[in-house]
Amino acid sequence: MPDSTSPKPIQQSDIQQDYDFLQAQKVSEKMLSLGLISLSEFNKLTEINRKTFSPFWVEIMPKIP
Repeated sequence: MPDSTSPKPIQQSDIQQDYDFLQAQKVSEKMLSLGLISLSEFNKLTEINRKTFSPFWVEIMPKIP
């Protein structure tokens, strides 16, 4: 079996990155729900959060409009 199809082991740092991403997204969602930011700004923050925290499954997340 080629290396590219081998499962990637999950590390503690992967779990921390996912947690940090989810926390950042919760803040962004709350700001959106309170009307503090627009949908466009929320989408930009989501993109920044994905780049900054690089969630474990980022490759399969839906595209940001």
